[in-house]
Parts: sequence; structure tokens; C-alpha cells
Amino acid sequence: MTSLRLLDLSDNQFSGYFPSLIISNLTNIESLFLSRNELQGNISLCVFANLSRLSELDISFNHLEVETEMMSPSCFPSFKLSTLSLGGCNVKKISPWMLHNITLELWLSGNNLTGPFISNFQNITSKLTLLDISDNFLHGTLLEDINLNFPKLRHLDLSNNSFNGNLPIFFSGQLQMLDLSNNQFHGGIPYGMTSNMSCLVYLRLSGNNLTGDLFPKNSSLPNLRWLYLNNNHLSGTFPYALSKSMELGIIDIQKNDLSSELSSYLPVLPKLKILLLSGNWFEGKIPVQICQMKDLHILYLSENDLSGDIPHCVDNVTSWLDSSYGGYLPYDSWNNIEIMYKGLDLFFVCLLPYVKGIDVSYNRLRGKIPIQMTLLKGILFLNMSNNLLIGQIPSSLGNLINLESLDLSHNNFFGVLPHELAGLHFLEVFNVSFNNLSGMIPIEKQFETFESDSYLGNPNLCGHPLQIKCNDSAETPPIYAKEEKSVSIMYFAVLICPFFIVICLG
Repeated sequence: MTSLRLLDLSDNQFSGYFPSLIISNLTNIESLFLSRNELQGNISLCVFANLSRLSELDISFNHLEVETEMMSPSCFPSFKLSTLSLGGCNVKKISPWMLHNITLELWLSGNNLTGPFISNFQNITSKLTLLDISDNFLHGTLLEDINLNFPKLRHLDLSNNSFNGNLPIFFSGQLQMLDLSNNQFHGGIPYGMTSNMSCLVYLRLSGNNLTGDLFPKNSSLPNLRWLYLNNNHLSGTFPYALSKSMELGIIDIQKNDLSSELSSYLPVLPKLKILLLSGNWFEGKIPVQICQMKDLHILYLSENDLSGDIPHCVDNVTSWLDSSYGGYLPYDSWNNIEIMYKGLDLFFVCLLPYVKGIDVSYNRLRGKIPIQMTLLKGILFLNMSNNLLIGQIPSSLGNLINLESLDLSHNNFFGVLPHELAGLHFLEVFNVSFNNLSGMIPIEKQFETFESDSYLGNPNLCGHPLQIKCNDSAETPPIYAKEEKSVSIMYFAVLICPFFIVICLG
């Protein structure tokens, strides 16, 4: 097939050794895609050296070990690639010819690159618009003016390495996506990073040792849509600079040392879908500004020092009201988040548009559950545990028909468990332990699957699965109160086979 210009065999199950001889005869090939198969063997990029028209090459994520050196007299590239993808190819070295010959994109994630990064790029000015060397073993510091080596970069991913030192001050003014997460950077976020990057759309600096204010004063990122600064040691208040970033869809600043009264600093961001602020020291009331962000999907305020009542305006958030409400979240591997879901710390590789919920646990919230919260039929999880909430559990919580996880433990709720909760057919996680509840536990549907741990610390509760049997004087949920006292209730031992639903999110 010597006239072939494009060959795409990616995402199949082709196996065996890499077909070097066949490939070298495709003399007119311009685009060759063989990624994500089961091909194996040790190959050199010299296989492609004589394909003078080759512009795009992707052989990533097979079982190959690729030698990238091509500068010997017997193996000199006759092409100028626009895109080279060698992810997961056991590459051990970034060869200088890549930076001279590749004009657009270089993908080298998930390899065995080691040593200091900058030694490969001194005295080089590259035309690359995308560089991905994530998930390697590179270390050392980065030059402050890395933009001089890469003046045209729009996408830079150095995540999951061992880089250290301070963050570079200058990047390309055209940069749109920057990921430096899960390294060992320390110090503050430099003003130069956030003042002259008006094109920046995606910023991820999570999982480092950054300190100081979250954003320097007078920062401006007007086009920012995705912000991940979680798992650092950043301090100060919620950054005023984000009030200028009206395109924001995701803010993840969990697990830092941020403080002050949240309601005084949180701006109204009309396009925000995910707000993750847990694991800080925010205080004061839950901001009513949240009620004005009508497209909010996920709200995490847990492990702070918030107090006061839950806002009665939560039903203004449109996306929480209707389970059929649309709206789309980014569906790619860059926009992953880590949240507590159904009692487990889960890492969502892609964000599904129907995952909606609220977590305000581990604060000092008081008062009753507002009736407006029982109107949020679109949410899948609700966690209000470890607060100072009081009153009876509203029977109208049974209206939250899509609820999969409900945690009201470690509060001061009293009275009986409403029978209406048994109508939550999708409920998998339920916890009301350590309250002052009393009476009979509902004995049907989902409630037959919950274990005794769900009810610990309520000495006046009785019935299955507890060992405490109910007597004639026990308070009962409304539906049981209609039963005649002379009718005896027979309990059957039901063996429930646990099952697991595994969802591939990647």
C-alpha cells in the first residue's frame, strides 16, 4: 500500500511484534496511529526515518521499548513531525532532535525518563505547542524563564514527577493548560504566573508543598475554567482574584490552611459546577452566595469550622432540584477530582453530569434540616454528619428519590425514623448513628440491607438489625402506628447477598 497516506489501527487488540518492515515501506504515509494495542518488542525510531512525508506518529501504550536516538549518520530523520506520541513506551531519554524536528505536540507520559529535566533543553528554542512528560521520574528545578525555551507552548504537563524548588515565574503568554501537580515544589505561587497568563484555562498545582497566599493580590485569570490547588499548605482567605474568573466551572482547593469567614470572600460564579473547599479552617455561616450559583453540582464544605443554620435558599440551585436536569461536565482525564462518596474516598477520573451532592460534615452547624433541602431530588449524596443539628429527621427526605448515600450521624436528632425513608430505592449507604433517635427501625426494602453500625449510639432504637426487640410501648414510624396493637409482627431472618457495582470512570 505504497500510496497510503493515513493508517489508523489504534484501540484494537493487535498483538505480536511491531511490524517494522511493513511500516518502513509506507513511503507516502503522513499519519500513522497504532496506539493502545498489544504490540511488543524493542524498536528504534530509525524504522520511520525514511518516511519523508510522515507528520503524525502515535505508537503509545503498547508493550514496546522505544529507542529515540536518531542522529547517527545511518539514521537521520528525513521528516519534520508535527506530533509524536510515545506514551508508555519505556522511553529513557528525550533526544534533542525531538525539540528541533517536532513542530507541534510531543507526548511522553508514563515512561522511564530520569534525571534533571533542564539539561535536555539548555540553549534550545522549541516550536512545540504541547509538551507532556507526566508520570516519569524527572527531578531537579525548573528555570524561572522556561518560556524562553518554549515560547509557543499552549499545553504543559509535568505532573507526577519529582521536580522541586520554586515554581517558575514566567511561562508562555499563550499558555492555556498548565499541570505541575504531584511534585515537590515549595514556596509561594509567583505573581508572574497569575498576572500575565490571560489565556490560561486550566491550572493544576495540587499535591505539592506550596505555601503563602493562594493567589497574590491583583492576580487576573479571566479565562480560567478549571482550578486545582488542593493538597498544599496554602493560607490566607478565599482569593478575591477569582471574582474576576467568571468562566470557572471547577474549584478544588481542598486540604490547605485557608481560613477567615467564607461568606465575606466567596464570589458568585455563575458557571461553577464543582466547589471543593473541605479540609480548611473556614468559619462563619455557609455563604448564601452558593444559592445564586444555580448550576452547582457538587458542594464540599466538610472539615471546616462553619457554624449557624443551613441556608434556606438551597432550593434556588436548579441542578439539585431535578434529576433530569442536563448540563455537561468535561469528560476527559484532566478533570479528575477526589471526593468522599458513599463512605469511600474515591477518585473520579472523569466527571459524570449526574453526580450531584452536598457534604457539610465535620463543622459546627446548628438548627434543623430546612424543608427546602428536602426538595433537592437531583442529588445522589447528602452528608451532614458530625455537626450540632437538632430536631426530628424530616419525613420529606423520602422525596430525594435518587439518593444513594445519606449520613446524618453524630448530631442531636431525636424522634422516630420516618417510614418514608424506606422509599429511597437507590439508598446504599445510610448512617444515623450517635443521635437521640427512638422507636422502631423500618423493616422493609432498603432498610433490610443496613447493618447495626448504621444505628449505634441510639439506645432507644429497637428492631432489626439491632439486638433490642421492640415492645408494645415502643414508638413506631407513622405507618406502623396505624397497625392494631393486637397484631403481632413476625420477623424473618433474611440473608442479603452483598453485591458490588463497578463503574469504569476512566
